[in-house]
Amino acid sequence: MKGWYCVDDKKDLLDAELKDGNCPMCGKKPVRVDYCAKTAPGEKVPDRARITYACAGCAATGEFEKDFKHEDGCKKKSSALKKVCSKSGTPPHQTIPK
Repeated sequence: MKGWYCVDDKKDLLDAELKDGNCPMCGKKPVRVDYCAKTAPGEKVPDRARITYACAGCAATGEFEKDFKHEDGCKKKSSALKKVCSKSGTPPHQTIPK
């Protein structure tokens, strides 16, 4: 599931909260991010968490794929990054396409 995140305010935003495509609090353009979703038994609304990124070859982690930096000497810089649920620290739960 895709969504918006304001880096300056450190806040997840819904499409309805945006004002002319910008954060309602600071007025800056938020970053488009991926979310994973997990629905508890008996609940209709999924709990969502931002997806963060980790390298399998080094201990580097990052909030955004485009800004990810590997540690010096990482031998897996060319391999794909692992997606990680920011709440559980495990691979993403069910992802819901938007």
